[in-house]
Amino acid sequence: MITGVAIVLGISLGISLAAPPGPITAMIVDRSMTSVMKGFMIGMGAMSADFTLMIITLGFRSLVDLASYDSYIFLMGGIFFIFLSVGVFRSRYSDGIKSPRKNMNYFSGLLLGLVNPMQIAWWLTAGLSVFQRFGTEPFYFLFIGIVLWVAFLTLAINRSVVKYGKKMAEAIKIFSFIILASFGVVFIYYGINLFLK
Repeated sequence: MITGVAIVLGISLGISLAAPPGPITAMIVDRSMTSVMKGFMIGMGAMSADFTLMIITLGFRSLVDLASYDSYIFLMGGIFFIFLSVGVFRSRYSDGIKSPRKNMNYFSGLLLGLVNPMQIAWWLTAGLSVFQRFGTEPFYFLFIGIVLWVAFLTLAINRSVVKYGKKMAEAIKIFSFIILASFGVVFIYYGINLFLK
């Protein structure tokens, strides 16, 4: 039987996973400037990555030593974030990053989530802890929390740009570039350190 505690906990966990500033938030913000749907699809791609990571973490936790891959995860994530930050920087004075296909935003979010060390670390720590304490029930509602947050964020950013215009768009792009580049550098640094140990 699903309890109120499981519902509240699950939605809260979803928001806690999606809300903190980071590379995925930066990309959602960047894409939301020109289209609510573009930003939303980035978020849905990242949520699909969460579902994949949940299956891997909960299903294979006793079979695979996931921690042994930390250095590769950090290096891959860092390089990918640097690549994204360059794309954001180059498009600073345009109307946003243009996607050749509608579904590319979804797949960008999916790939971003799968190589994001922050996302992987969340599932290996908070995700496992909740599972061991409360079982699977909260996870039914975790994704509702993610959808609610992504919808709120994309609408808020898009409306802000519509209201305040080019200056707001430029400020958001600079913010997105700084966040992505900073996390990229930090992740590469950690990855190299872990690899050399």
